[in-house]
Amino acid sequence: MELCFLRASRSVVAKGTVALVLAGPAGISIAAAQDAQAQQSAGQQPAGQAGAAGGQAPTKQKNYKDRAEYDLYSKITQTQDPKQRLELLNTWQDKYPQSDFAHDRLLYFVRTLSQLAQTDPASRQQLIDKCKQLLKEDPKSFEASYFITLWGPAVGGASPQPELLTDIQNAAQAVISGAEENFSAAKKPQNMSDTDWANAKNQVLGLAHKDLAYVATSKKDNKTAENEYKESLTVNPNQGSVSYDYAKLLQGDASTPDDQKYPIVLFEYARAASYDGPGSLPANARPQVLSYFNKVYQQYHGGTDGADQVLAQAKTSALPPAGFTVASAGDLAKNQAQQLQQRIDADPAFKLWYGIEQQLQSQGDQFWNQMKGAEVPGTQVEGVKNFSGTVISVDPPDKPTKVVLGVTDPTKPDATLNFSEPIPADAVKVGSKIEFSGIADSYTANPYMLTFRDPSIPGVKTPEPKTPPRRGATTRRR
Repeated sequence: MELCFLRASRSVVAKGTVALVLAGPAGISIAAAQDAQAQQSAGQQPAGQAGAAGGQAPTKQKNYKDRAEYDLYSKITQTQDPKQRLELLNTWQDKYPQSDFAHDRLLYFVRTLSQLAQTDPASRQQLIDKCKQLLKEDPKSFEASYFITLWGPAVGGASPQPELLTDIQNAAQAVISGAEENFSAAKKPQNMSDTDWANAKNQVLGLAHKDLAYVATSKKDNKTAENEYKESLTVNPNQGSVSYDYAKLLQGDASTPDDQKYPIVLFEYARAASYDGPGSLPANARPQVLSYFNKVYQQYHGGTDGADQVLAQAKTSALPPAGFTVASAGDLAKNQAQQLQQRIDADPAFKLWYGIEQQLQSQGDQFWNQMKGAEVPGTQVEGVKNFSGTVISVDPPDKPTKVVLGVTDPTKPDATLNFSEPIPADAVKVGSKIEFSGIADSYTANPYMLTFRDPSIPGVKTPEPKTPPRRGATTRRR
């Protein structure tokens, strides 16, 4: 199943954390530049301004080439529309390629393009190019690394160029290594709580680890991708798209449907489908994921039992707890086969019953023609005198003439006892276990049912069969 969640997931990060990342003293905001310009008269050549990306003071005074450059710069600081501001920045770049304010201009390019990138895909590659240029001037620019991390995968898509993958990887690693410093308590905005500041940091770290998973996946390094997706969800659990991508990666990497990774696949699809908090998949996409989860769960498990519990657990946790598992259909069949064999070995009566069922299922009428009308077990094969089963229904309840039993499974009918006269109702209560033997009267293969005529129940007075048993059978009223 292919779903595209990129735009939704990116916009959440962009709107929720960009302002926080750039809130520290290292940034030059447009508002700050406007304030600086307001302090200057129209005829002045303003002095250089502190606040370059590295936070270092300029080594020499900066001056405009002429009044035209100053006016252009002033207009840029007063332009709120990012498209118009970008046009002015390009004009500035074209007319004054060499400028004392080239670094400030580059920062304006980055900030302006970052605004446009949220709605204009064509701006994203330009933003990455400017960020790379900024990193050449200031290798520690957290801002430049962040924006490459934010938009790199969107630009690269399903077939990213090797150079872009290198840029994304370097940027993501720089974001991770610089997170402690850039989200230190000293840089926390005064109007932000400690919790919100920590959450902002975790969002950025989650994005960076997600990007490293993207790079690893593009390079077919699925093991690294798995680890990075898991780390991304560890630092920031509120990422529905990451849960979906993680599940998809694991599913594609699983060697067989019985692979041990499959329970995690199911859990992560369940997370993507059920989580509806901040950072969740779009509301109109979650039903599609839920439908797919139900499909693969049933294919893997062989039924829908337990699916609701997985969905409920995944809604509150981005990663499965230690020891989490979902039994595969193959595992269940293997366990059932083992339990069946243990029962056969321990219970001769059941061994005989099961053997009759298998013969009727495989040979049909050929075997039935030999068995019909004979008392079963009757001949006391291997010391077996009676079968035993759990009463599922009686009809009519007060004077039973028909009793339906579950022999192989106490909840599934596979034996019917028909009596020509009513028997005591208290002897065949629903849910009780009784022993019986009788004359085989009929059978159906699917669903399997073996019917007995006027059978005997030890300790209960039952009517004698109306016709004598076939050859070799013994008369029994015990």
